[in-house]
Amino acid sequence: MTMNFFSIFDAIISLLGVYLVFVGIKGYKRGEVDPMVITTEELTRCGDIKGLSEYLMPKVAIFGGFCMLFGAQGLLNDSQVVTFPKYVNIVFLVAFVIVWGLFSAAIHKAKKQYIH
Repeated sequence: MTMNFFSIFDAIISLLGVYLVFVGIKGYKRGEVDPMVITTEELTRCGDIKGLSEYLMPKVAIFGGFCMLFGAQGLLNDSQVVTFPKYVNIVFLVAFVIVWGLFSAAIHKAKKQYIH
């Protein structure tokens, strides 16, 4: 397995996904929001952190799961363990951009709704 720039990038995306799944589940169960998702300054202006957590943290965990999936697919492809057809790589890239856009929209909506 050769490690090139893209393999390192894919590994980082996968590890980010693992972290986001962990933080999303933990934050949802505890009624907290991780400062990596919403800054500490913004959290001080939030009147309902538990509500924000219930709304946002499941989405964080779902986005993390997708990051793990996208990173694993890229890592397998870049290291040539599995050679995916070009169209599969394009579908994964487009899907990642769409999921990232939906996640960003959810964060924006959460900030509008919970942070004053």
